[in-house]
Amino acid sequence: MKELEDEHADGVMQARLGRRARDVIEATIVLEAWLGRPAHSAMSAARGLVAGDGDPKPDRGRVEAPEGDEQQGVLVEGVALVLSILSVAAWATPLSRVLGDGVLAAAIGVALPISVALQWALRSRYLSRRTGLALLARDGLALCALTAFACAVPLALMPGWGPLAAILVAIWVGGTVVTRRGWGLLYALTLVATSVALAHHAQPYLVLGLLTAFTLSVALAAVLTRRAATEERAGTMSRALVAGLLGGAIGLLLVSDPSLGWGVHGVHPAIALVPSVIGSFWGGYYLWNLYEAVPRGLSGVPLHRAGRAAMTDPAMMLFLGAILRLVGATVVLSGVLLFIGRWTHGTDDVSVLFAFGCVALVSLLVGLLESLGRRRAGLIACSAALAVELAWPQVVGTHLAGGALAAGATVGIALTIPPLLVLLARSGRVLATTLWIQ
Repeated sequence: MKELEDEHADGVMQARLGRRARDVIEATIVLEAWLGRPAHSAMSAARGLVAGDGDPKPDRGRVEAPEGDEQQGVLVEGVALVLSILSVAAWATPLSRVLGDGVLAAAIGVALPISVALQWALRSRYLSRRTGLALLARDGLALCALTAFACAVPLALMPGWGPLAAILVAIWVGGTVVTRRGWGLLYALTLVATSVALAHHAQPYLVLGLLTAFTLSVALAAVLTRRAATEERAGTMSRALVAGLLGGAIGLLLVSDPSLGWGVHGVHPAIALVPSVIGSFWGGYYLWNLYEAVPRGLSGVPLHRAGRAAMTDPAMMLFLGAILRLVGATVVLSGVLLFIGRWTHGTDDVSVLFAFGCVALVSLLVGLLESLGRRRAGLIACSAALAVELAWPQVVGTHLAGGALAAGATVGIALTIPPLLVLLARSGRVLATTLWIQ
């Protein structure tokens, strides 16, 4: 009977983790959470279910740098991200000249929150997983049809700014899939070519229509070329919907401050966004290995110590490292923008750079809350941040550029940090949360 129970426990372990357990703590948590075994019984059974890889030394949250193709892919993705932002920024002047400031501003104000919402939903359900594109290929046709009819088509039918907003959503969301495939540089170069065409007074809707068709075609190819059988599961639809809601709230934060002048102040808001985007990319990439670093850091740690709060815990050290990278990169690159301010007139306002840095940080924190299953805390923080940002012009005024965004994002940071500190100070709790989400 005991052999049958152990065989069943081993099957549950393989199903929930997709592999053998790395240590007794990890195996114990699975047996307690998914088989309902008492702690003493679970720990006794767990000793026979651990992969026999020896006794690894504790790792205090250090994440090794990626090597080979992975490191090169991350570098290309970062370069593509910067090129994409600068290229889209270059569209502002020619599009405003032909379509008018009002049309462009309205299109960006609608397209940006929708695009960020769809990007977050895609990442939550598919793209955050190692075989995300294969999972997307499995559901791709249904997902594309749903997105087209529920989002793009109604937008395109709106008079005035509607067609431009639909085009921007398709380009930005399709570009996320292309970049995830590793073709980010191709995507960025296409945006550069579009900028050149628009600067030479080409018809905006013709150029952007061709870009949209190309981007969606490449995105489809990116998914189809990754079609393969996989045992990994996609995220739940309910979780993806909440992630989309959180992403949409972050997008609304970016466009709800009237002092920033999206589509009105030309290229300046987008250029000012570059330092914080690069910082957020670096910090987010550093956090990518959280789920692997925590079990590795708990290897060899007794069970009674795994749940103790400590600032030197593996999860906490990883979290602090991500924050330092985001803040450090944003500050240094913002300083570069201030130094070359004569080339970027309009972006050399410290308050604007500070505001974008704050929203990058709150985006990272809310994303981490969502990935760890603390979605309610993320929703509360985003709601409070939006409320403060919308109330700021009536209470204080719009004299300070980026002031409303900075105030709202600061409130969001203040509300996201405490629950994260409570959770991440105990790596054992992080590990249990990870297994529960899986």
